[in-house]
Amino acid sequence: MPEHSSPSRTDPVVRLLSDRVGGPAGRRAAARGGFWTLPRILMALTTVGILLSALSMQYCRMHGWGGVEVYHHGCYSDVAALWEGRDFAASAWAPFREDLSSFEYPVLTMLLASTAAGLTHGLDGLTDGYWEHRTSLLFWDITFVVAALCWMALVLVTMRAARHRPWDAAVVALSPAIIFGIGINWDIYPALALAGAVLLTQRGHWAAAGVLIGVGASFKLYPLFLLGAVFTLAVRRRLRRDAHLAAHPEDAPDIPSVVRLAVAGAATWAVLNVPAMLISWDSWVRFYGFSSERGAGYSSVWHIWQTLSEQGPSADTVSLLSFLVFLTACGGVFAVGLTAPCPPRMAQLLLLIVAAFCIANKVYSPQFMLWLAPLIVLAAPRMRDLIIWHAVQLLHFWAIWMHLAAVVGDAEPQHSFDENLYIVAVAAHVLSTLYICAQVVRDAYRPSRDVVRAEAH
Repeated sequence: MPEHSSPSRTDPVVRLLSDRVGGPAGRRAAARGGFWTLPRILMALTTVGILLSALSMQYCRMHGWGGVEVYHHGCYSDVAALWEGRDFAASAWAPFREDLSSFEYPVLTMLLASTAAGLTHGLDGLTDGYWEHRTSLLFWDITFVVAALCWMALVLVTMRAARHRPWDAAVVALSPAIIFGIGINWDIYPALALAGAVLLTQRGHWAAAGVLIGVGASFKLYPLFLLGAVFTLAVRRRLRRDAHLAAHPEDAPDIPSVVRLAVAGAATWAVLNVPAMLISWDSWVRFYGFSSERGAGYSSVWHIWQTLSEQGPSADTVSLLSFLVFLTACGGVFAVGLTAPCPPRMAQLLLLIVAAFCIANKVYSPQFMLWLAPLIVLAAPRMRDLIIWHAVQLLHFWAIWMHLAAVVGDAEPQHSFDENLYIVAVAAHVLSTLYICAQVVRDAYRPSRDVVRAEAH
């Protein structure tokens, strides 16, 4: 097997498409010499993705983020909306002040947003108020530039984590999920931290991976789910003693590795969070209080339940049911990890857990597709499935904005999406993710079907 597998030879869809432009990559294309090395090609592709993302937000950059038109043009952004909505315009450190509006995000997102706000105020001051009422644009631009750099890092990390399939990282470089999702919120940072943790586990650096889990969990909670995947594999190793069947060493960790991962993650989380607790407990705890008290959010299965029944369950009931569904799904993933013929790949179990959380969660924000895109590339990199999943996610992306435009605007019905189409789009995004999960489970129970495992030998 060659060290680097070319998708134009190994993936049926890519091979079919390559026939239209000269056929699969040959020996010369695989050569490493010259300026256009694989990392440089991937950085060029990511630059194209960044430019497309910036262009997709151009209407709002030119006309502002107010009014219903932000939905019609698909350029809504929490970053810009929260500039005024969470008092960043009044104080760069508003998230840490109890006398200003609440900022319902974990501590590193608080710190990152405050740093960007501080730069915004500083640059506005240096230009003698040139930005005036456009400081929300400057705030968004600064945030986007840093996010774009993280996108580049995410592509390179994915390239390394993909091992003998580095070209799979091109999907992350040009992923529509990232192109349309990166400018909405701060979700690229936990995605990068989690991808870095996966790469470090592959290299046996369990404590360092735990540090990145602690960092990622201080942006969003879902990087913690790596612990669940690693724990499942460690239990399997202890019970079944078939570590020799694992595709890679990190797919059969021992209990000490799990302990190092968990302890390093907990210590890092404490170092990052305890100071914020001491500075302002109320500010720090807002995210956790908001998450536990909120009801069903847009595009969740619970919201559709409420829409169809016109009332639906209460916020407390949604919280309980959401937790129980996710817990049940985690039990299913654990069972898959223990009963599959060979130890599943860690990336497969991680994707299943994160996908279960996205489906069971009380809210499914459009940018959540950014969480899954890199994990799908590592767990189930079939171009056919990637195209299906991305296409459905884009349908939902536009459906939710047009649905919100109809809710907050006064457009005629023929100028917006029908509510039934929105419900179909939500059902489709759930089913598309379940479809990917089904492919992963099939690969786990039929290891010869797993393209990553098959090409590793």
